[in-house]
Amino acid sequence: MALRSRRVEDRRVVERRLERVLAITRDILRAPDLDFALESIARGVAEVFGFRFVTIVIAEDEGDVMLRRVMHGFAPETIFERKNEEISRAAMIALLDRRFESAENCFYLPAEAEADWERSIYTGTLPRDAPRVTPQSWHERDSLCLVLCDEAGTMIGYLSPDAPLDGCIPDPGELRAMELFVNLMGLALAKARAQTRLRYEATHDALTGLANRSFFQEQLQLALVQARNAPDRASAVLFFDLDDFKQINDTLGHLAGDAMLRVVAERLERAVRSTDVVGRIGGDEFGVLLNDRADAAAVDATVARIQETLVAPATLDNRIVYITASVGITLLDEADQRIEDVLSRADAAMYHAKGLGHARYAYFEQYMLNETKRRLALSSNLRTAVDTDQFSVDYQPIVQLADGAIVGFEALVRWRTPAGEVLPAEFIPLAEEVGLLAPIGRFVIAEAVRSLCRWQKQTENPSLRMHVNLSVGELLEPDIEAYIVAQLRRHGLAPDALTIEMTETAIMRGNTLAFGRLEQLRSRAIPLCIDDFGTGYSSLRYVRDFSVDAIKVDRSFVESPDGSLGSAPIVRMLIQLGAAYALDVVAEGVETAAQAAELQALDCRYAQGFHFFRPMSAAAISRLLRDRAAR
Repeated sequence: MALRSRRVEDRRVVERRLERVLAITRDILRAPDLDFALESIARGVAEVFGFRFVTIVIAEDEGDVMLRRVMHGFAPETIFERKNEEISRAAMIALLDRRFESAENCFYLPAEAEADWERSIYTGTLPRDAPRVTPQSWHERDSLCLVLCDEAGTMIGYLSPDAPLDGCIPDPGELRAMELFVNLMGLALAKARAQTRLRYEATHDALTGLANRSFFQEQLQLALVQARNAPDRASAVLFFDLDDFKQINDTLGHLAGDAMLRVVAERLERAVRSTDVVGRIGGDEFGVLLNDRADAAAVDATVARIQETLVAPATLDNRIVYITASVGITLLDEADQRIEDVLSRADAAMYHAKGLGHARYAYFEQYMLNETKRRLALSSNLRTAVDTDQFSVDYQPIVQLADGAIVGFEALVRWRTPAGEVLPAEFIPLAEEVGLLAPIGRFVIAEAVRSLCRWQKQTENPSLRMHVNLSVGELLEPDIEAYIVAQLRRHGLAPDALTIEMTETAIMRGNTLAFGRLEQLRSRAIPLCIDDFGTGYSSLRYVRDFSVDAIKVDRSFVESPDGSLGSAPIVRMLIQLGAAYALDVVAEGVETAAQAAELQALDCRYAQGFHFFRPMSAAAISRLLRDRAAR
């Protein structure tokens, strides 16, 4: 009767174990990620077979490196110190001598074997040669290693239980049961790992490894729930857009652009906490979700740290580049319901920051949404304007101060709509951003050259000149040089009839390819003029390094409230600089007779401004020239 009771008890133990194994298997197959599956296995081994500690090491991929991913039963400080340690798969395979194999893929390493591997992780303090209490007693320095294999029999990791609760070395039957358990868990784990890989691929950007837009939005949705439930722990969203990224792609190629995106991704992750979420929203736009960061001061500190991390020089295609980004910030609160609204706020703030210049950031304010709506409408209308030839060109004469003679013109693009005129300062940056500046710029060049040809013939004055502004983006167009030369030849104009103007700021933003294009234009005898001269930090260097023919003194040095010359010492210095390098100097923004007189006294030869002429249409210029000739 006692024997029968023992068999019934043994069968119940087996049944309970089987039920627990099946439950664990279901947990693993339903696991949302690999870490959950690994924790389920560790708990299962501890419960079913009665161990105090269980550690699991798992391979990340097909390579040699395995990581210590689970440490069940250990003290928090031990977990903190040892979790995620790297362990060589090849070294482990070499260590597991078949003489220690107690069942298939189940290795018992007794203390006497002197096979050091995992023992240092456990809490045992006895020396290796300390005697066992009994031959069947578990020694502190004993070890078990159960190898996890996939369907092909390849080692994907191992499981190491320690400190059996009954204090005994597992008998062959126990080891066989553990081996069967681990074999089953290995297959389930291989499936869980494959599912985790598929989920990772579905939720992460293939290029950078960051969360993709969809997964970033999932995390943002969780943050919205927290903002409603715990307003004091609300989060912040940062929207990053890289400055001048298009130039990297255009000049160094898309492979270099991809490399730059990976650099930015790595730097963003390094600059935030592990609890924050960094995602690639698309193109060169990145999002950062700062969890539990409602304090604006903390957000400011994080943004400053990110900007400092980003700006460090990076080497792309053997060239040094500097990375900056414009950042829009919005704080979450309990009123937020839709992730679309949050992203729209962050996006609007980012565009506002971009309008302030490079490496700037801005917190969202309500009026920024109106700016965004206007930008979207303007962008749509801009495309229509390009397709339907809504642009025109006005011209402002450049005069010789000594006698007021017209020596040339500056071509100025205009966009007049039924609702009124859109200022160039508003639509030109947008046109460059959406890729429409090139067709607009070529229209201006063609119209300007055609008009100049007509005016040279009308006045019988082949020395009249035309100034046309080019942006860095236009300069990077692969056939811009050929286009300019073709337009000049088409109308029979000399190469030096057309002067290319670039602002000092634009030249500062340029790169090797842009500088090379400028040199190509100069080799064609096409003059170069630096506009807004004196406002940058490298004025002298540009005069020295480029074959510049003319400079335009920025209007900020000319204008003043009382109508006199605003900054006479600076203007004098710039005029003297021009004379030293044999450059033509043109003063912009001259609005009074007093300013014109002072400039002439300083030996400035040329000027333009409302005092002389406002910008006017081509027809008005023709009438002006005709009237002057009739005097």
